[in-house]
Amino acid sequence: MSPVPVCAIQYHPDAYRADRPRLKGRHSAGAGFLTGMFQHGRADQLVSVTRNDNHAAEFAAMARQRDPNNRPVKGVDSMLRAGPLAECLMVAGPSFDEVAWERRAGSQRAYSLCGVTHTLSSDRIIASLSNYLLLPLQPWDALVCTSHVARDVVMRTLENYAEYLGRRSGMQIEAALKLPVIPLGVDGDRYAANDAARQMMRERIGAAAEDFVILFLGRFTFHAKAHPVPMYLAAEQAARRMPGRKVHLVMAGQAPNDRIMAMYKEGAEQFAKTASVHFVDGEDDELVGASWQGADVFLSLSDNIQETFGLTPIEAMAAGLPAVVSDWDGYKDTIIDGETGFRVPTVTPAAGHGVDLAVRYQTGRDNYDRFIGRACMMTSCDLDAAADALVRLAEDPELRARMGEAGRARARTHYDWSVIIRSYEDLWLELRDIRAKAPEVAPRQPNETASPFYPDPFDVFAPHPSFVLGAETVVAVGGGKGEADFQTILSHGFCTFSQEHMLPRKQVAALLDRVSERGVVTVGEIEQWIDGRGLSALHRTLPWLAKFGLIKLSEQ
Repeated sequence: MSPVPVCAIQYHPDAYRADRPRLKGRHSAGAGFLTGMFQHGRADQLVSVTRNDNHAAEFAAMARQRDPNNRPVKGVDSMLRAGPLAECLMVAGPSFDEVAWERRAGSQRAYSLCGVTHTLSSDRIIASLSNYLLLPLQPWDALVCTSHVARDVVMRTLENYAEYLGRRSGMQIEAALKLPVIPLGVDGDRYAANDAARQMMRERIGAAAEDFVILFLGRFTFHAKAHPVPMYLAAEQAARRMPGRKVHLVMAGQAPNDRIMAMYKEGAEQFAKTASVHFVDGEDDELVGASWQGADVFLSLSDNIQETFGLTPIEAMAAGLPAVVSDWDGYKDTIIDGETGFRVPTVTPAAGHGVDLAVRYQTGRDNYDRFIGRACMMTSCDLDAAADALVRLAEDPELRARMGEAGRARARTHYDWSVIIRSYEDLWLELRDIRAKAPEVAPRQPNETASPFYPDPFDVFAPHPSFVLGAETVVAVGGGKGEADFQTILSHGFCTFSQEHMLPRKQVAALLDRVSERGVVTVGEIEQWIDGRGLSALHRTLPWLAKFGLIKLSEQ
């Protein structure tokens, strides 16, 4: 057994590749995690799980390129065939619907399941989380929550559904899995100070050495990320309060379409008259990297329920930038107020005032984007507090430097992927210990299918036939002119479909000979002729023989 559990990766490029247009946070997070595991993981083997051969080859090529230890790479199409070496399966999100039932087809103690939170606000994800109460999840499974806020949201989601199930069934159900908090990570080396890049970016936007440059970096989707107008207003207020200081706001990111890009630019012209707003293409890696270097502070007033962590504040810390952020979601964990930056207060309506919004989403009158967009528009940040923080940082270079260095240190000690991967490995070791001792939830019973959604067709559909084959069922030789010859049946592919799930042909031929000799026998008698391991095959073979007139089956 490996001293560090081998955690297989359920691999798909959409979850683990960041070299793509319209990059999202989950793409960056997945790519960072996988690279971190290749570079810093201590398991003695790397394993991918995918039914796509091209994806398996892609995973292997990435491992060979990024693994400094050149460890063996194995690809399997199912954890049921991964063997005992892989003790855990990592899924790139919070949904265990398929993998939990698949595991139950084998041994539920064979390995642990480990997922991770990203967005938690869509109906699909909420349904997946709620389903934890009904899935065969075990105490040795875990959903990694990237922030304490994310964990609270998961808990509230589970509690809401448990309360409904309690009223519906009179029973109280709890999810068995663990909900540890492990943040996302960052590769600190990518953000090391670069004077040339700083000069290039500041020259590009026309910022003098004494000018104050504020950076926002993220997707340009006002309904799903951070509404830009509050940031324009905060930068504008700061600029007006410092008439002798030129203020620049750099907006680095990508818009999903030209119409939204035009809205962002029109908003900047309307709401930022004094501050200069510049747009940087988020698909240009060189310009994005230079943006981190050229800025003096980072600004992100996130106000959206779809975000649970937020990578950019830890990137800002890694780049040595003090951050002014909303007191929102994972920002509450990452930015230490007064130490690595400032968190500005936020407010939303109380519970009960969004029921109609939920119903509109549920009934299809609003799609997901409109649902989260409406919630965004009803959330606010304290603009005065944001402007105060920007002015304070602009006027106090020593404070900027002190917070920037504190941020770099925090990024290095708390969020570097080398640290995060150790946290995952510690979790997987803990799950190993629990798997060896904890009672199993919903152990599979004899002759029970792994999932009730995939029932034994001869169980659920037992009402269909006139009678069910049993030990007392009478077996007689076939008769009449229409009796088929066994070899003739075997010569037609449409008659031998699924024969691999029946008795071997030689054994069937011998069985037919014995039935012919006896004339009439019972199924119970035939069972005595068959090795016990072949009883299911026998009970599938007899109706097949009767289907083509080789035998006749009747009730006792």
